[in-house]
Amino acid sequence: MENIGDRIKVILIELDGPERGKQTKLAKIAGCTKALIGQLMRNPGQELGYPYAKNIEKHLGYRVDWILNGTLPKFVREQELAPQETNDLDELVELTLLYRQATGAARIRLMEFARSLEKVPPDLRKNITIDKS
Repeated sequence: MENIGDRIKVILIELDGPERGKQTKLAKIAGCTKALIGQLMRNPGQELGYPYAKNIEKHLGYRVDWILNGTLPKFVREQELAPQETNDLDELVELTLLYRQATGAARIRLMEFARSLEKVPPDLRKNITIDKS
């Protein structure tokens, strides 16, 4: 598979059930728009982005490195999925969303908090829970 468009086509063909081949289904899994999936197939120079590829890996089992670069193996082995990696990524996404919604002093406080996370020993960290209502 020379480009990301070819790999996206393979994923679409290999989707299970009545959604097989539907760009809308893959976009929903990845967390992106159907338009981006279409652009990837038409323009191999377009990039998908790590968070979207990670969502595909999490839900469908295709490795991020295979999706983005074509590097084999194609599928994730179960032992590669570390629970801590998933928790860290979830926390990063939540902080990013908060940062985008924040303004002024709240942004500064969020940045200070994010920087302080690096200083906390891993065994003392706990998951961040955010009420999204």
